[in-house]
Amino acid sequence: MSNYSVPKKVNESANRPCKVSALFALIFVLSSFLMANKPVVAQTLSLEQALQLAIQYDPLLKGNAHRKDRFNAEAEASSYWANPQVSASVQNLPTDGFAFDQEPMTQFKVGLKQQLPRGDENLYSQQKYQVMADQMSVESQARKAWLKREVTLTWLDWVYATRRIGLLDKEKSLLTQLLDFTDSRYSQGVGAAAQQDILQVRLALLSLDDKYVQAYQQKNEARSALSKWFGAPLDESVSAPLTQSTRDAIEVDAILNDSNLSLSSFLTVIDSSEPFSILQHHPEAMLLQIQTQIEAQNVNIAREQTKSQWAFEASYGYRQDAQNGASRADFVSLGVQVDLPFFNKSRQDASIAAAASKMSASETDFRLKVNELAANAEVLKSRLSALSERKALYETALIDETQQLSEAELTAYTTDTGDIGDVVNANLKQVQVQDDLLKIDIERARTLASLAYLYLPTHVHYSNKE
Repeated sequence: MSNYSVPKKVNESANRPCKVSALFALIFVLSSFLMANKPVVAQTLSLEQALQLAIQYDPLLKGNAHRKDRFNAEAEASSYWANPQVSASVQNLPTDGFAFDQEPMTQFKVGLKQQLPRGDENLYSQQKYQVMADQMSVESQARKAWLKREVTLTWLDWVYATRRIGLLDKEKSLLTQLLDFTDSRYSQGVGAAAQQDILQVRLALLSLDDKYVQAYQQKNEARSALSKWFGAPLDESVSAPLTQSTRDAIEVDAILNDSNLSLSSFLTVIDSSEPFSILQHHPEAMLLQIQTQIEAQNVNIAREQTKSQWAFEASYGYRQDAQNGASRADFVSLGVQVDLPFFNKSRQDASIAAAASKMSASETDFRLKVNELAANAEVLKSRLSALSERKALYETALIDETQQLSEAELTAYTTDTGDIGDVVNANLKQVQVQDDLLKIDIERARTLASLAYLYLPTHVHYSNKE
């Protein structure tokens, strides 16, 4: 006799309304709970936002604005002559009576003296400070371009680590499903499934732990490195942007915003430009050109030191009438002073030679910088071409091939014509190919960011000239 009894229909009908009511009550309670406890949606930090924040809060850019104001003020101040000198004195006062009208030579003298600049020294000093003010503007341009590159590279490291964790989750899900499938076949005694198949899948799952540790370490380090550009740690609710598919492109359009160029137009500019000529107008190179202009003004100032410096003075001497009532005339004096720089000619020639050598060294540094930038551009262009070819290969062939291989190995294993190790390796290979494609996309974006650092400032320079 069976231990199980079938409920009577009368009881089933009687209990059905209660069950339905309880079900609706449960749904209502859960809905109310979910409505009242909505999860906080994490805010994503896009590349465009990261670039804007980094430029907005960069201390060096703010300091350059103050330094530019300083040099403009010094340029204005250097255009003025030295302050005139006023003197007042009582001369030839007799010591036996200290009477102002006792001796005819006693007088109260007031003088004025004006020293002139040495040659055109003030003019060259003014031009020097004006060039230094312009240098701050170019340095700010170089700083903005450098910030965009560095923030982009750090942001890409953060995105890569975040998306790699997503790939590891996918790998874990595949291996978990494979473990359940293998365990089911082994427990049911289907085919040639053995306990070592289960252990092999479990071993693959355990090896994921180390990958997770590395990925989270990379994510945390990149997040911490990114926060330094903002002057404060990132909020915990801020996360890297994710995509629905590993084939989605990495965000790189943000670094082209200021240039009004699309990605295809930017690649055309890169291919059609000769780096050794166009990169002469890169801010890094222009800073050295401006430094050469500053040194040229120093040469002019040094040459002006060989010229005499003049000073003019005038004085008025008041004399009191004599004690016997005789009138005494007042005195007016005019004078000229000039120094003689001819006696230290060797020192002046050495100063001029030193300033000229420093200017020549700046010209050499400019040429070296242009060569360095152009060589980097050639390396990056070659790297971008190779990465584009690899990206096309992965997207058109390897992704689909590994997926078909994974399905074929699983089919062979279910029909007892394959090995579980081949199934595991095929699944791991499928995720590995996706990880490699992600690395290619990230490296390609990094290369584009470095090329943008080189070419965009020069493109803006030519656009402004037009």
